Amino acid sequence: MKIEIAARLKPFSHTPGMSCVIPKSNGVIEAFPTLLRINGKEWKIAITGPVHGFTLQQDLERDCVYVFGKAKEGYFRLRIESHDDRFQIVSEKGPLKNGEIRAENAISTMNRFERLSLGSHKAQDWDLVQRRGDLKEILPTLFYLGQKIPHVAPQPLTGTAVLLNLPEGREKLEEALLAFIKAGFKNMLVPRLVDDQHQGFVPEGDAKGNPIFLIQEGSKMIRSLFFRQNERRLSFLPHLPISFDAGRMVGLIAPGIGEIDLEWSKKLLRRAVIRAAVSGEVIVELQKEIKTFRISKKKKIKRGEPLLLEAGKTYHLDRFEK
Repeated sequence: MKIEIAARLKPFSHTPGMSCVIPKSNGVIEAFPTLLRINGKEWKIAITGPVHGFTLQQDLERDCVYVFGKAKEGYFRLRIESHDDRFQIVSEKGPLKNGEIRAENAISTMNRFERLSLGSHKAQDWDLVQRRGDLKEILPTLFYLGQKIPHVAPQPLTGTAVLLNLPEGREKLEEALLAFIKAGFKNMLVPRLVDDQHQGFVPEGDAKGNPIFLIQEGSKMIRSLFFRQNERRLSFLPHLPISFDAGRMVGLIAPGIGEIDLEWSKKLLRRAVIRAAVSGEVIVELQKEIKTFRISKKKKIKRGEPLLLEAGKTYHLDRFEK
């Protein structure tokens, strides 16, 4: 049995000129009703405006971007995908022909992904998401996107990257996370090392490096709020933000141990599932309020007591009690 997340991440915008990262690449697409621009190179959309219902959608489930709307010539729908040395433009519907943009690119080859849900089920209209500034909507998308980009080598924390250093206490944690989102990203989570909106979160000045680094490290930072591993010690919800009352995190890969799902409500861990891939003992580090829990509906375990796992077996942890 697994803990599952039903929500699918497909943020979108109706604003001409909106931009987003193309999944599984380092490419950024800027979309207009009659023009696409990818990493600075352009491709004309041969239609006549006005375009009604113009939409840019970043589909993180199908690893592509859609651009669609209704022009004088009729409805059109384009799918943009990343390939080794080019971005392919596929006309799924309408009068347009296929095309491509050749641009400098790097691609991601990952095929297993972890997911996060913080209980928000609102439409992923990014213009409204930005206005609301609700981390419960933003962090799951950034976490997932961070797994769908090419690996970026370590680099100095300059410019907006300094905001990756979060405070230790929980009181100012959400404030720091929101500052990172507002300063480090524009449009639909397009990263920037220089805050060109001059919001005052970081000192003014130039910053060098690959902005995609912010997505990668931001995703790791988000993961560390809910799960950390130190060899065979597993820490569940170690740095849970105060207002994140309920949520789920599934498919967590714990090297040398297996795969883990978590679910919490009322700010406390409710259940966990460990699918063991390697035999051996593990220590589960829990929130300080929890004193005991049950494993596989049989044995009651005290806080700090080791669990003996057998490869190939699934262990259900529940009844986390104070």
